[in-house]
Amino acid sequence: MHAYIGVLQQDFTAFSFANAKDNVLLGDITNSYDDKRFHDALSRAEAKTFLEKLPKGVDTYVNQWMEHSDGTSGVDLSGGQWQRLALARNFYRDSPIIILDEPTSAIDALAESRIFQRLLSDKKKTIITISHRLTTVEKADIIYMFEAGVIVEQGTHDYLVKKRGSYYHMFESQLR
Repeated sequence: MHAYIGVLQQDFTAFSFANAKDNVLLGDITNSYDDKRFHDALSRAEAKTFLEKLPKGVDTYVNQWMEHSDGTSGVDLSGGQWQRLALARNFYRDSPIIILDEPTSAIDALAESRIFQRLLSDKKKTIITISHRLTTVEKADIIYMFEAGVIVEQGTHDYLVKKRGSYYHMFESQLR
């Protein structure tokens, strides 16, 4: 089962003892390194640009207390950079089922939208998204609205908006 499911939670694992590249590669330790898949994962997670600017690129340690053999210190990443790295790890893993629990809470809304468009465009994957940001889920095939742990509504975004129930009221409040 483990081989088929990728999970990315809001409180994801940050491997601060490793460099940026190893943080991504730890997503799939069963297969040999695949350079194309690695760079594709960075691009899909919008991590490539900030990683290229690091002192040693993807080989930079992601903890300022780690030091390279030439004396170059590692760097501390922002919350959004860590989330992009964790997303890249999930993209590199390439699981057919992905569970995302508030995975982009530290990423700006425009980048989040682009990342989710990439995720949802892959029709070979099943993606389960848990989010309070309803703009994140509005393109989903089916949405389940929970209240106190109970499903109170389900349907497409358009259907739930037309229904004018709990989903609609929460969606409207987030637009204001």
